[in-house]
Amino acid sequence: MDHRAPVTSSLTKNATIPCSFTVFPDQPIKSAKVIWWKHQAYTGSLVYQCVRNNDSPGNCTKSTGRYSFGGNLPERNIALRISNVTESDAGSYFCRIELETTENCFTSKDITLKVKEPQKLQRVYIQTTVTGEHWVTCEVSGTPLPTVNWTQPENINTSPIFIQTGLLASYSLPVSPNTNYTCRIDGEDGSEAQSIYNSQQESTKSTCVCQYHTYIAMLGGLGAVLGIVLFVNLFVLASFCRRATAANNSENADNVYHNFPRRVDLDGIYMNARKTPTSK
Repeated sequence: MDHRAPVTSSLTKNATIPCSFTVFPDQPIKSAKVIWWKHQAYTGSLVYQCVRNNDSPGNCTKSTGRYSFGGNLPERNIALRISNVTESDAGSYFCRIELETTENCFTSKDITLKVKEPQKLQRVYIQTTVTGEHWVTCEVSGTPLPTVNWTQPENINTSPIFIQTGLLASYSLPVSPNTNYTCRIDGEDGSEAQSIYNSQQESTKSTCVCQYHTYIAMLGGLGAVLGIVLFVNLFVLASFCRRATAANNSENADNVYHNFPRRVDLDGIYMNARKTPTSK
């Protein structure tokens, strides 16, 4: 069997993975069995299989989902056709042909299928940052990424800022007021362009608004701190007042106790009263 170079296909397109063989001695094919595996021969995932008997000349006509026979048996070609290619179709494939005799059974080496994202201009839009700056962004996708050109305005002095996330990439420029911007890509399927007009005027209003909100936030934070400090001070002062009141009450209680006549004094007063003679 022939060793084939990797096959490349775009997403959502149809792909054909070739596989050819040679018979010695060359003779017409009466019956044949075609097998295709993915990842590994014999033990890998069986993606397609068909059998052509002696009483049904021609090619295999069986289809299995998105897989079908894409070759020509009389021409020794047993290619596999995959419709509506997805990212999961990428990988290694192995083909096998089994003819009438065991001498004419062949298994191929791995044939790689590469899947790429079609080059496309996704969108052009204008965004405003938190600082009030306006930027125009051209978003593209594809593998490889297409070449991006800004055709309007004609004189752009600033290099675009490039950001890539997965298969998506963006090119951004600071915009000027009342200016039309056009982004163009030169992809494999031709050129594609999108335009957008920036009517936003340069203004410091947004900056002032941001500063105003910043000041409000700062004042709010300062007020919260002052409130906490005042609350703590009032709590401490209240504690001192409670302690002073408690101490004053204790002192008054002691004074009452000490000023009350003692029992000895009361006894003396009582005895003196008994010794005092009464007048006749």
